[in-house]
Amino acid sequence: MANIKINLDSLKARREWKRHKVVDGHNVYRILPPFGESSNGYPYRKWQICWGLKDPETGRVRPFASSLTSEKRCPVTEFVAELKKKSESLTAQLQATGASSETIKDRMKALNSLVSDMAPKTVYVYNAANKAGEVGLLELKATAHKKMKALMHEYVQMYNQDPTSLNSSDDDSGVWFDITRTGQFRDTEYDVLKCQIRTKNAAGKITFEDDRSPLPDSLVENYESQAYDLSGIYQQKSYDELKEVLEANMADIIAACPDADLTGAAVAVSPVAKPTASALPKGKYTVNLNLSDDDDDIDESKFAPPVSTKKPAAAAPAIDDDFMAQADAILNG
Repeated sequence: MANIKINLDSLKARREWKRHKVVDGHNVYRILPPFGESSNGYPYRKWQICWGLKDPETGRVRPFASSLTSEKRCPVTEFVAELKKKSESLTAQLQATGASSETIKDRMKALNSLVSDMAPKTVYVYNAANKAGEVGLLELKATAHKKMKALMHEYVQMYNQDPTSLNSSDDDSGVWFDITRTGQFRDTEYDVLKCQIRTKNAAGKITFEDDRSPLPDSLVENYESQAYDLSGIYQQKSYDELKEVLEANMADIIAACPDADLTGAAVAVSPVAKPTASALPKGKYTVNLNLSDDDDDIDESKFAPPVSTKKPAAAAPAIDDDFMAQADAILNG
């Protein structure tokens, strides 16, 4: 594995980054080694991103990293939680008046859409190479990320090798993965498999082997200058800084959705604790790739808008996958 250094160019705000998009059908990539001093051996970085807010300095809509990871609380998350409470209250009031399901749906559409749109979306970002040898940022949703990690664990156990290695020798090789995407919106599904090569042995029997074909020499030799420090791809703001951004956007938010006006409402949301990282299983393996669960399991379903119109009002269902689907157009073009 190449020596790990920080690519200072990856932190330049004006750098035009290469982003690999997960499109419908097959997407073949090779996950590249952990990069940067803050990687802690992880080949990916988890981000929780707030979309749709304008930067007060530029007036342009841009993504902001949630402060949940660094401070275990986030003003956007708290705001969304209060919006959800208001949605539940208004829905219950409408149900009490005998309003029809369709009437309630139409009345609550703007507020429930705001709840879904503003809730921070989770994405896992990897350094990856395509078959053309281009290094870029690969963003995976939770389902694809978990399958990718499971296959990496399996690869380590099978070969006792690092699946992200830049090499392609018998005793030290990375492997190509095929990420598939089918459907759209709520029906979007992701799958991840190791790429397979069909071969014929001396006896003429056809077998399938993991695709460990090499990366271009130019990539292997210059990875340190092409990779991205995944800790710097989104600007991180403190809780107070992000709160100032939210407050600067509040007038526009309320103008678009009057129900978002929480004047007089108490905003007190308990911090979301970050689960403790667990270590890789101990054993004979010497691969240093870090694939522990860290904070992968933060539950975002608590931010889902209520959708039930039955009496009495039911608790809101979890729609974590729906969040991913609705953010798909933004995250993956």
